[in-house]
Amino acid sequence: MSITDILIRSISGYVFIVPGLLLYFICLKKTNKNQMPLHIATVFVFCYYLIGVLTMTGIGKLKVFEPTIVLIPFRDMISGPIDTILNLVLFVPLGFFLPLLYKKYQHIKNVTLTGFLFSLSIEIVQMFGWGATDINDLIINTAGACLGYLIYYLLSKILPINFRKRLQSENVNDMVE
Repeated sequence: MSITDILIRSISGYVFIVPGLLLYFICLKKTNKNQMPLHIATVFVFCYYLIGVLTMTGIGKLKVFEPTIVLIPFRDMISGPIDTILNLVLFVPLGFFLPLLYKKYQHIKNVTLTGFLFSLSIEIVQMFGWGATDINDLIINTAGACLGYLIYYLLSKILPINFRKRLQSENVNDMVE
């Protein structure tokens, strides 16, 4: 996939997300359920990241159902370390953004479960499109989310509490976001 194709797909995906997010936050404001502007801006960045993940993993590019499934763990990790590192890095922001934005992700078990389920969803959908379904991706993606949480945890010790509170949701429709 060329860089131009990736940019076009990610920007076109964001064209649909922005109006939806704007409408959501306007509705919150009208019902007196205000979110901090810093939280809203960070949610927009997080959504752009999620669209980028879906673009990079080939979601939305359907073809004939001819799945390539790799179920032997760790076999190709050493022979293809670049892919392993890229998968790890791809999921670090997920593990970082979740606890940054939402209080319910303050424990690593919630971030790990979400990282695992998000990665599993991608791997299942890849059976119907571009890419291979690989157990190694599932393992490394989940590890990347955990690494992102660790980075958040270390930074949270440095950041002032009032700054973190401005970023986190005030328990207003966390599930919807």
